[in-house]
Amino acid sequence: MTFGEELVINEAPIAKSANVQFLNFSARAWSHSTKDHFHDEWGFLTVDPVGNATLMTTGNNGFTTYETGTVSPNKLVLTLKDIGRISFSRDLPVEDLRRTFIRHDDRYMEQVIEMRTATHPKVGYLEHTRVVYTKLK
Repeated sequence: MTFGEELVINEAPIAKSANVQFLNFSARAWSHSTKDHFHDEWGFLTVDPVGNATLMTTGNNGFTTYETGTVSPNKLVLTLKDIGRISFSRDLPVEDLRRTFIRHDDRYMEQVIEMRTATHPKVGYLEHTRVVYTKLK
């Protein structure tokens, strides 16, 4: 399946109560062929001084996620720590998720999302999406 996605990551104001730097995170996905809207995702990303990362997201598909991981040179790998969903969501229950960002160079970044749902696979992950982003000026 081919689809479009726009990812925006920018600096958020520092909340004086937390004194932690966060980045605003938003993604919008749509069908290339029909232009139908798939989903939106909003959240916050932060990384501590030793490279421990946290991403918290919520989306208009009824999901909210809490993911943690580590940053290494040109790579960020996050795994699902908790997920919430609205009670009437039609999607299969996601049981585990791994999100990997890979910086290829100054213009290109890739995101791979792998997951396990209630129906597949029983162990490990199945690739859900692979998106290559081009940085806009």
